[in-house]
Amino acid sequence: MPNMNNASVTNEEYEVIGEAQWQILEGSADDQAIRIYGYKYSRLRSTIFHTICVSLCGLPYFALAYHPAYNRFKYIKCSLKTAEDICVIDSEGAFTIEKVETVDLNLSNHRDNKLRYFIYQHSRYIWLNDQGAFINVQALNEKLTINLLMENMSGINKRQQNELIKLYGPNSVEVEVKKYWTIFRNEVFNPFYLFQIFSIILWSLDEYYQYATCVFILSAVSCMMALYQTKQMSIKIHNMAGSTSSFTVTVLRPSRSGREECVVNASRLVPGDVLVLPADGCVMPCDAMLLTGSCIVNESMLTGESVPVMKGPPCPSSEVYSTENHKRHTLFAGTHVIQTRFYGNNQVLAKVVRTGFYTAKGELIKSILFPKQFDFQFYKDAVKFVIFMFCIAAVGMAYSIWLYVQRGSSLGTIILRTLDIITIVVPPALPAAMTAGIVYSQQRLKKNRIFCVSPPKIIICGKLQVMCFDKTGTLTEDGLDLYAVIPCNQDESFGRCVDDINALPVKSPLVQALAACHSLTSILGQLKGDPLDLKMFEFTQWILEEPGPENTRYDNLTPAIVKPPTARNEDLQNLDNYDPLTMEMPYEIGLLRRFHFSSSQQSMGVIARVLGQPSMVYYVKGAPEKIAGMCDPMSLPDNFSSTLNEYTSNGFRVIGLAYKKLDRKMKWMDAQRIKREMIEYGMTFLGFLVMQNSLKPETTHVIKELHEANMRQIMVTGDNIMTAMSVARGCFMVQPQQKVVLVTLGLPQTSEQRPPLIMEVVGEGGPPKLSLDDYVIAMEGKTWAVVRIHYPEFMPTVMSKGMIFGRFGPDQKTQLITALQGEGLIVGMCGDGANDCGALKAAHVGISLSEADASVAAPFTSQEQNIRCVKLLALEGRCALSTSFAIFKYMALYSLIQFFSILILYNFFSILGNNQFLYIDLVLTTLLALSLGRARAGPALTRASPPVSLVAPASLLPLLLQVALVLLVQVLATLLLFAQPWFKSVEGGPDVEQVKCWENTVIFIVTSFQYLIMACVYAKGWPFREPFCSNYYMVITLATQAVFVILLLFCPWKSLAEYMEIEEMKSAEIEQNYFRIYILIIPVIHLLLAVGVEATFSDPQLFSSIYRSFRNLTSDKKEEASADAECPLWPPHSPAHVC
Repeated sequence: MPNMNNASVTNEEYEVIGEAQWQILEGSADDQAIRIYGYKYSRLRSTIFHTICVSLCGLPYFALAYHPAYNRFKYIKCSLKTAEDICVIDSEGAFTIEKVETVDLNLSNHRDNKLRYFIYQHSRYIWLNDQGAFINVQALNEKLTINLLMENMSGINKRQQNELIKLYGPNSVEVEVKKYWTIFRNEVFNPFYLFQIFSIILWSLDEYYQYATCVFILSAVSCMMALYQTKQMSIKIHNMAGSTSSFTVTVLRPSRSGREECVVNASRLVPGDVLVLPADGCVMPCDAMLLTGSCIVNESMLTGESVPVMKGPPCPSSEVYSTENHKRHTLFAGTHVIQTRFYGNNQVLAKVVRTGFYTAKGELIKSILFPKQFDFQFYKDAVKFVIFMFCIAAVGMAYSIWLYVQRGSSLGTIILRTLDIITIVVPPALPAAMTAGIVYSQQRLKKNRIFCVSPPKIIICGKLQVMCFDKTGTLTEDGLDLYAVIPCNQDESFGRCVDDINALPVKSPLVQALAACHSLTSILGQLKGDPLDLKMFEFTQWILEEPGPENTRYDNLTPAIVKPPTARNEDLQNLDNYDPLTMEMPYEIGLLRRFHFSSSQQSMGVIARVLGQPSMVYYVKGAPEKIAGMCDPMSLPDNFSSTLNEYTSNGFRVIGLAYKKLDRKMKWMDAQRIKREMIEYGMTFLGFLVMQNSLKPETTHVIKELHEANMRQIMVTGDNIMTAMSVARGCFMVQPQQKVVLVTLGLPQTSEQRPPLIMEVVGEGGPPKLSLDDYVIAMEGKTWAVVRIHYPEFMPTVMSKGMIFGRFGPDQKTQLITALQGEGLIVGMCGDGANDCGALKAAHVGISLSEADASVAAPFTSQEQNIRCVKLLALEGRCALSTSFAIFKYMALYSLIQFFSILILYNFFSILGNNQFLYIDLVLTTLLALSLGRARAGPALTRASPPVSLVAPASLLPLLLQVALVLLVQVLATLLLFAQPWFKSVEGGPDVEQVKCWENTVIFIVTSFQYLIMACVYAKGWPFREPFCSNYYMVITLATQAVFVILLLFCPWKSLAEYMEIEEMKSAEIEQNYFRIYILIIPVIHLLLAVGVEATFSDPQLFSSIYRSFRNLTSDKKEEASADAECPLWPPHSPAHVC
């Protein structure tokens, strides 16, 4: 039962005087805090609010779709205790109103008969009257000990279950499939579609029906595609979540005779229920801790690892239970229990600890439904630029109003022409054009078997600065090859390497440890388990047997036995008739209890007994440093450390082995209850198991390319730090000229003193003597934990120079990613297992090499199990970023070209015709923007990366020069026209808007060329995109449209001229025909000048060199010290290498 009286509020930052009106809670996702406020609905305020919205033609309702915070005006602030609604504001500032529900609750330890709660992002928060605050309902179970969980094995009664369902909610992670109407309503409230609707209405009023119809059709198709894709994603998530209401489970209920089995619907499970697991397995509907028996579980849904895992009950202890620290005893929701094993007539029981969205599967679904938001400079600048364009539109609108009022035009004409300016300066097609490059990049990635669930993140790949890699399965092969066994001799020295099991005595403790210390199991006659265990057991050539429940050769039943092949044909079923005079005792080892491997303890152990021996033996294997700490120092060879370093520094994975004979009085039941800490001391060291882990063929080549592209690489692994450093050297992550400084912990002189840091240059044996720039840093997880807490001044150095991080747990990997992001870096993470899921989600760019459901939380998934995907993503990201940048600038120039041309024509009582608008907007601009987006990625990564800021000098200055050049060319063309002796201007009037005239023809032809020129200028993308000539779509579009515009300039056909509403060419008008040639020369000059401006002023290196020169002139010469001066702990500036 949950202890609701002693549940504490984790966050005390709320009002304590009077009744609190607000509170800070720890959110469910990534430990982000949320702020909650108490509100009550006000009928009066709501009536006033809706009246104002209706009076403003409903426009505020559209604003509420993207600014829901304005909904607060319908509510009155109140205390949380009396609140009917809760306002939730997350760390990103997002605003949500949630309803407070009240239900009757009758629990023995709940003093109130009413339960108040609200649900936010599928997490339930309940009101504790004693605390005067809301808490996450999961906090009720956070301090439960293992002893408490194992205390009651009879389960809960039906009444308790009914009440607990009210408290925790149903055991369901079902995600509702969104209805088309709901999706459509959300899409229509998108500002993009709202602006298009406004534009279509405006164009229809101006009788611009052709383009309005085209935009309507395109918008409808785009909207329907968005609806379909959103619906499919909703269905996919729904199918992944599954349903617990479709099957039943067996639970235990207390009864007068003890306990009884009861079948219930899986959706009615609550924490405290005791599950009876069937012998043939099942799919877990919740998170549960094993109480009795053992299970073989396939966790590939969560981890991506196809290797089944064996799980058993924990030892009774006062330790606080957590699903993270007790994974080996926890069955997670959604995982498949292949089979269960029990002793005698006992059942395999598990206690429910988490249900619904609090399970591992539920947390995964929540991370998909509510992903972490990242701000990217390009998107922020794009929004600023659009706002700036609106400001320009406002200036143009003011000028248009003044102009038409001066003429005395009608009100309708003034409104139409003024509003036209908005649709010209901020084109409705801008968002669609912007996504073109991303869509094409996503299609190319899909062809390379890289799948993306968040397309906007493709652009972020273009600015990756740091790429973090897991080691095993990512940089190196998944499988391990056994290289050798190094036994420890009786004289406490290492013997020679052994690569043949026959060279070792079959009854030696080392061979026994190799054969017994593993977590292998037999499924359908095949050995399954950790690849390392498989290789080790295959090396011994022994046999694993898992006898049935009728076999009772030991103190009690044993789950498995191992024996050498010589005993294969022994009659094992007749041991009850054993006669020592006529029959030799078979040589077999019974595996009585396994302590499974955990990343926190870095070891695993097995309590076993050799058949016929009076006492049990405990075998253990794991990280050599961990094993050495368990052993009697007298049993360790003198060259333990040097031998270990010799192999790990050459890239081998080294496992330590040890054993200990246990007390003869220990029986089977004692072995099942004992804690491993009670026997993991005073052990005898046996030797090393040396495994070889080779690099994947693609690793070295990709790492070299990333280095040449100036992208920093970091290795973060759970493996030995020496092995990690060797692999980093082998794949050239650490360059040949670089030296590695290993940062370790020393012993503090007093208990209050922070542990000292010891820095040693690997291979030299002493502290670093050169500046910081000549080294890279390596450290282990335990050192990282101390540095984070006690050495904040050293963290910037670790962030800038750290490259190799070994013995890192899953949480520490996430901490490293977050710390790098805190330095303002764009960080990527590439991994292949569940240990990397947190880091994959935290990184800006997470790339999973696993096809598990958990990998969906990462934005990218590669079906090729190597790091080539990192290079491809960087290439496509740079291409997409460069393309989006180019399209944005092109669309901005397109808007300003049309803006200038319209204002010039307004001055001369003219305007562009509908067919001219249609050609410019639909044919020229659309084709050119889409053609720009089809540019493919460049062939290789370069040190330079695409610009990301639209307001940086290297981006803004050439853009402003292009704008000035565009305006200058239009003005010069107009002045050239007015200088012609044959030219007669349009006679003006209040409502005169003449389309077919020379002013219109000149501006239309010149601006049509300008659209082509700007597309040509921004089509250059090398080295991030392939050369301009390789984009055949672009070349063909430019060529055909240039020919067509020239044809219009020298148009001899009256029908075409009338359709396009331009002046036709007449052979009799010699001077006018010469003028047409002059008009053709103007775009040629414009093209040369535009290309020159872009080539000269858009080079970031030019501005960098100017900035450096200016800084050198203004800065003090004393600031020329090396980077290590900023790190007071760096040895050359520290009194000793011990900090």
